[in-house]
Amino acid sequence: MVKIIHFEPTSRCNAACPMCARNVNGDGCVVELSDLSFDKFQAHVISRLSSLDKIFFCGSLGDPCADKDLLKKIAWIKSVRPGIVVGINTNGSIRNPAWWTKCAELLTGMYDYVVFSIDGLEDTNYKYRVGVQWQKIMENAKAYIDAGGSAHWDMLVFDHNKHQVNMCKQRAKDMGFSWFRSKETDRWDQFSFDQLKPANEYNYIDYDSITSVQCERNKESSTYVDFQGNEFPCCHIGEMYYNQTQKNNHTDIKEFTPEELMTEYQTRLDINNPFYVCKRSCGKAVNKRSQWKQEIQLK
Repeated sequence: MVKIIHFEPTSRCNAACPMCARNVNGDGCVVELSDLSFDKFQAHVISRLSSLDKIFFCGSLGDPCADKDLLKKIAWIKSVRPGIVVGINTNGSIRNPAWWTKCAELLTGMYDYVVFSIDGLEDTNYKYRVGVQWQKIMENAKAYIDAGGSAHWDMLVFDHNKHQVNMCKQRAKDMGFSWFRSKETDRWDQFSFDQLKPANEYNYIDYDSITSVQCERNKESSTYVDFQGNEFPCCHIGEMYYNQTQKNNHTDIKEFTPEELMTEYQTRLDINNPFYVCKRSCGKAVNKRSQWKQEIQLK
């Protein structure tokens, strides 16, 4: 029984973040530009409507706010299931303050939220969020918060912005954000850049040796639907299905169709032979939760 659906409503984005699977080291988009149709979106929701507690829009390849129908989709969800929790993750620089005011007017539930991924202040955010305009983020976040929306500031911490964590936390508090969270990416085994360095020394992890996995999908009863309407067990599997930079590490999942992966991932877990992506994402002691360094409620 699915309680949470993670939708990736579009593969479009205005940024070129170096570690994103939509491009190769930040240089050129390698995924098909497409949007999840309203009909396909509805179909995935209607089939699970009675069991759903939460829907959130978060991009592994695109930014949800680049979907021209995002507000239409949210309005429809709220009309058929008013109490459901709805969330969005975004870089914050897409659309304008008027759009963000409308967004806040839809996300009125106690636990509805928007995560703004802001990796530093004006002089550092662009170093990872390549192509993102700082001033637009601030204008859009202010409009959303002023209209009553609950906003979270999530900060990826690197060597170049680690001195700004407390300043970003204070700025978030001053602007009326509800939460401030910081994390350090674990992707240094997959990427190497002259212009990007980890906030702390990266210690190599031998993911191949991991056999014990605590599957987050199973724990929270969730599923992931991509911009073409394909369903995958989770966003980690879905992202690596398209990833070009590290495709040699994920040939195991590409032997299967998305539909086949919906059962194959569990078969592998049951015999202690998980996919490589499962080891990286949900291996005991090295799972994705270990990236988070601060989770602070501001109000």
